[in-house]
Amino acid sequence: MSEQALKRLVGALVILVALWGITSLISSDGSGSRAASGEISGVLDGVSETSVERVRMTTLAGSIDLARTDGAWRVNDFPADSGVVTGFWRVATGLAIGDLIAANPDNHERMGITDGAAWTLEFTVGGETRTILVGGQGPGFATSYVRLPGSDDVYLLEGDVRAHIRRPLDQWRNKLLASIDTAAVVRLEVERGGDAYVLLRAAEAWTFESGEAARAVTVQNLLTDLRHLEASGILAETDSLAAAAEGGSLLAYDGGGAVLAELHVGAGEGDRWVRAAGDDTVYRLASFRMDRLFPRRETVLPEQ
Repeated sequence: MSEQALKRLVGALVILVALWGITSLISSDGSGSRAASGEISGVLDGVSETSVERVRMTTLAGSIDLARTDGAWRVNDFPADSGVVTGFWRVATGLAIGDLIAANPDNHERMGITDGAAWTLEFTVGGETRTILVGGQGPGFATSYVRLPGSDDVYLLEGDVRAHIRRPLDQWRNKLLASIDTAAVVRLEVERGGDAYVLLRAAEAWTFESGEAARAVTVQNLLTDLRHLEASGILAETDSLAAAAEGGSLLAYDGGGAVLAELHVGAGEGDRWVRAAGDDTVYRLASFRMDRLFPRRETVLPEQ
């Protein structure tokens, strides 16, 4: 073989080695680690709010079970907070399984991915349940260590799903007490501590039923809260607030006499229990809402 031919052969080999190296870097995302493959690579395929029938998230503190019933999501068989559910799906549909991080089970404990420490995330799609174990936070923001049950291979999950898995049940539940078109309200019946009065809309002003003028800012605060009123929490039956006697009520009517909103509140000071008509759940009403929704008569009278 001539010297020139040998040089050509060596040059070709150098080019082939370089191409192999570049290909290896591209296939491993430039990190040198192995990308997800096999069953775990497809565990999130087709996961969306419309395709998933049920989501179950289990931690040491308990389980959150999201199920779609008649087109609406319920959590542990309670009505779910639509805003929280929307936020969850915004994250869930963007989740991605990244690189293989570890294959040795000796690393599971420090990654929080052992059977006893990991959280469980299950999606039911088309009657099939797909399960992944979610461990500790990964090396980057909004990443977690994950693996399949029974597998030692640990991968990096991209997406801040941990924030939703650790959310307590009360934060998933619907806490909406009222959401009405306040422009349609023409009559307000307010009772607080045994003192009851009626407010009527006259043109653009509000008056007492007796004809006295009502303080506009106080009535406006009340109506503003009724546009979209959420409780600050849900009371357990054992909570002392839930045992208090009724201490007030508020009813809002439209021009045809239909009740647009009806609230009943507990007696006492500070936070109170509150119930909405047609809803058996006992909610917590923050103390600052009390004076806005159930104002004392003297605070509705015009300033002297």
